[in-house]
Amino acid sequence: MFHRLLSWLWPLSASRVDGHFGPLEVRWENGRKVLNSEHGNQSFGSLHRVWRCTLDQLDLRKDPPRSMLLLGLGGGSAIEIIRDELGIKCPITAVELDPAMLAVAREQFALDRHADLDVVLGDAMIQVHGLRTRFDLVLVDLFDDLDLARGVDSRAFMHGLRECCAAEGVVCINTVAYDERSNTRCEVVRQHATTVFHDVHEIQLEEVNRMFILR
Repeated sequence: MFHRLLSWLWPLSASRVDGHFGPLEVRWENGRKVLNSEHGNQSFGSLHRVWRCTLDQLDLRKDPPRSMLLLGLGGGSAIEIIRDELGIKCPITAVELDPAMLAVAREQFALDRHADLDVVLGDAMIQVHGLRTRFDLVLVDLFDDLDLARGVDSRAFMHGLRECCAAEGVVCINTVAYDERSNTRCEVVRQHATTVFHDVHEIQLEEVNRMFILR
């Protein structure tokens, strides 16, 4: 309780670990724990707001998905929104590359309290082509710190997303454009999406996030 109250005045570090892509820090900010990489938020800070705004636009309470795939678990922000904020109980499959990230999600953010959650430890670039289930909702949040993970902007990955998404399903891809190079990669993602999906809608959030909603 003391750390939660004090964090309204300034951030307080709770733990640090070495992750696959660099250091990961759990700290208290504005009364709650968040997970940060070296240069950006990985869960429960600005990223939580990005996913909350995105999922609000989908109106999932009215038409809840029967299944969900999350590529890039992080600390579990998106799962908390789906389960606790929206009250959706559908089975969730999550793919996470970094064992350290998964350990932090379990130890610091109580990931295992969520029922019907299957976590696959592996590379989403590979796993997306091996999944046998088609999901109503696919969320993609794959980063190396602030940069898109390798392969997110490939045509093959986009085709993999189409194959694992149900015919009437939705895919949401979070990207970040903070400089010319990163913006170019975001544009490549958008271009590939237009060749694979019927409808591509973009929303801009938190100044640098470009979220693509694909149907």
